[in-house]
Order: sequence, then C-alpha cells, then structure tokens
Amino acid sequence: MIGWDAYPHFTSGGVYVWQKSLIEGLPDWRFVVFNQLSNPNSNANYKLHKNVEVMGVPIFGTMRYEEFYDKGSPLIPRIIATTESVIRGEFMPLYASFLKEVSSEDSDLQSLEATLYKIHSFFLGHDYKKCLEHPLTWEIFLDRIRDDLLYREMKLNEAVVAFRVMQRFLQILSLELPKVDLVQCSIAWLPSLLALIAKKDWGCPVVVTEHGVAFREVFLHYNAYLRKSSRIFWKTIATNVIKLLYSGADVLVPVSLANAYWQKRLGTPATKMKLIYNGIDIERFRPMETQRLSERPTVVSVGRIEPFKDIVCLIQAIKHVKDQVPNVLCLIYGDSITLEYAKMCANAVKVRQLEETVKFMGRTSEPEKLYNAADVVAVSSVTEGLPLTLMEAMACGKAVVAADVGGVGEALEGCGILVRSRHPYELAQGIVKLLGDQGLRNELGEAALRKVRTEYSHKKMVSEYSTLYETLMNRRKLEGTQPSAVQEIRVQ
Repeated sequence: MIGWDAYPHFTSGGVYVWQKSLIEGLPDWRFVVFNQLSNPNSNANYKLHKNVEVMGVPIFGTMRYEEFYDKGSPLIPRIIATTESVIRGEFMPLYASFLKEVSSEDSDLQSLEATLYKIHSFFLGHDYKKCLEHPLTWEIFLDRIRDDLLYREMKLNEAVVAFRVMQRFLQILSLELPKVDLVQCSIAWLPSLLALIAKKDWGCPVVVTEHGVAFREVFLHYNAYLRKSSRIFWKTIATNVIKLLYSGADVLVPVSLANAYWQKRLGTPATKMKLIYNGIDIERFRPMETQRLSERPTVVSVGRIEPFKDIVCLIQAIKHVKDQVPNVLCLIYGDSITLEYAKMCANAVKVRQLEETVKFMGRTSEPEKLYNAADVVAVSSVTEGLPLTLMEAMACGKAVVAADVGGVGEALEGCGILVRSRHPYELAQGIVKLLGDQGLRNELGEAALRKVRTEYSHKKMVSEYSTLYETLMNRRKLEGTQPSAVQEIRVQ
C-alpha cells in the first residue's frame, strides 16, 4: 500500500482512517506499507496491526534512506560506483530526459515511464544522494525552464521549490521494492509511480483509489499561490503524472461519482473503474446519549485545519449566524500541519471579534461523542472525494450543512442541506435554518442514518475491496484470459 503523509505516521484525516480500516478489515492479506513523508513533524510512536510491515522513510533534509530502511543493496559499493564520470555520462542524460518528458504538454507517456524505470535501475547500483546533490542537476533544471517560453517567466523562488520537489520525488526511485502480489495506491500522485515499477518488476496488478482527485487538488493549490507560468508548469506535470498512473493502473477506484467524472475527463475508460464508497464503523458512529458540549446552540466541525477544508469560510459564516443567533457556539476540532493557514484562521476569528463564539479545540479521539453532542455539523470544504467526517456525522443521526463539492452531494442529497462552496452567507443560512427547527434536524438526521447504514458501512467497503483483489489475483493466474474485473460506471 502506497500513501503520502498518511498511515501510519499521520494518525488523522480521512485517508489515514480509510487505510487503517481497510488493512485491519483484511487480516488474511499481508500489507507492506510505503508512506512518503514530506514533513519531519511526523509521528514515530504508532502501533501496527499484525499483518503490516512499514517501509516508510522521511523525505526531508539530508538524511539517507539507509538510516531508516536497510533492505536494499549495500551502500558503500554504490557510493564507490558513483564516480563523476558516471554521474555526468549516465545519470544526467536520464535526469534531463525526465525533466523534459514530465513537463512537456505533448509528453510521450510511454517514454516517461521508461525513463523513470531506467532511473530506478540506475539507482539500484549507484548512490542517488551523490547524483541528486550534484550541482549539474540545478543547471539542467534551469536549462529546462529557460528552454520554454512560458516557464522562463517563473520567479526564482518558484523555480527553487519546483526543483526541490522533483529532487525529493526522484529519491524514492532508489528503493528496492519487495515482491508483492498487488499494489494498492491511496493517492494518484508522485509516490504512487512506485507502483508502476512494481508492476514492471513483478507483473502485479495495481489499484489506485482516489479520495480527492489529485489533478483537481494540485491545480487548486497552485492556482491559489503561484503566478501563471508556475501554475501551468505544475498543471502540466500533474496532467502527465496522473495520466501515466491512470494508464498503468489495472483498476481506478473513485470513491464517488464526482471523482469518476474527473477521471473520465482525463481519459480513463469507464470499464477500468470500480466505484467503491468509503465506509465507516456504524457500530462506533451511531446515535447515543452524551453530555452536551454547551447550553448554547452548538455547531461542530471536525477535520484537519487546512486550506482545502476552508475553515476561514466557516468562520465567516459563523459571523453571519451570530447576527441571527447571538449565543451560537462553533467548536472546530482538528489538528494542523500548515502553520500559515492555522494563523490565518486564528486571525479571521480575531478580526471578526468571535473569540467567545469560535473555539479551536484541537485534535479529538472521540469524534462520535462530539457529533452526538452537537446541534448541527458543518462541512465547509472547497474540494472533497467522499469525506468520512460527513458520513460519521450522518451515522450519528445528525443534521449536516455542507458545501456541495465532490461526492458530498451524492451522500447528503435528501438528508441534509447543501450549499455552494465558498459562499459563507449560504452556509450561515443553512446553519440558522437548522438551529431554529428541531423537527427538521430530527427528520434529516433520521434520513442520513438510514442512508449511511445502507450504503456506507465499513463491512460493505471491505467486502467490495476483498472481492476486487481476489478478482484481480484470479485474472493474473488465468493466463490468456481477460475477464472484466470492474463494473462500468456511467457518469452523466
């Protein structure tokens, strides 16, 4: 299983919960987990299920993989073999080809995949650190930027960030992957390109599950922070990387029809897709008697404090709510690894003088109690696949107001209030409507509970993945036959 900043090191977020529940729900499968870490502030004190081996290594600073993962070929012979002439004569041409192929709008994906595999093969016998830290890599990168009439408009700091991202990604190509029967990717982004190497080495099928469509999220992120030249640079890279993964995967699993729509727009045939909704533990998340969080009308939000969750929009909405419900209380539960955005949220509260109205409560280990103790649950995201926090709240029989993004509308249609994303006044009006109508809250909560138990249970999700894995394994064994492993999804 391949992930990025998730299981087992980052023990929060929907992808982490999905990975953990899937692994523990399939005890007959042995999982080798590779989790690429982009942040040094990761948790090293975690417990693993008995069927898990972790292959995760930090991707930061100057540390070597060998400090964390010692199952590859010996380091000293690789360092000795990596001479100046080898770096210049063998690695640099591969490096230049990779940069050109991954950043070209008319990229040949087969050529890109072949180059990635050649770099991987080269790193198995040489020291990736000496190669990637060689001054010539920066010169070749700058040459690629200068060669393009648009890219050459990038600012130096933007070029430096792009260079570092590419260098850190290329490090993972040095890993010697174990022989496996199947690869499950939890994201369609750079770390998952390791799956294509495993497929080439071992002939194993590849399943890619997209919780939030990587193409859309990468574009949203860079569109918010970068100038036009850099935005197009990253959009091109995202398009090439994601299309390469889509073409190499045996099955794409969109967790919602909204995700399936995006995948089809990027050229994926419907016959290659299998819709499997995320599932939750309906024994844990259920209606229960619990102590109220406050005597005041209470709105709860649960999730990471990050730009995609648009907590600032929720804060703006609560300012409007307070105009009509003066004693409203909004409790925001979740941690943050984005200091800049956390400060932005805190400042949004201060500027609107909501210090006694909006409270940041930190991470919680008992979200089921919080949902049950709330009057209304709010989801203000700008992008989602099928958020677990939404289904958890629904499973607790709570009334939800949510931004209609991704698969949220599929789940909440008919059993909650949907509003447009980034429209704080609409979000506020939905919250006010529910706070003022206990009967409506009960009606929507009961409908949400019925829907979750029918369509979004953990047991159903695990069963469908188990069937998919077995089908792919059987197809692999039956040489010369290609039975359909997936059911076509029709996206209007």
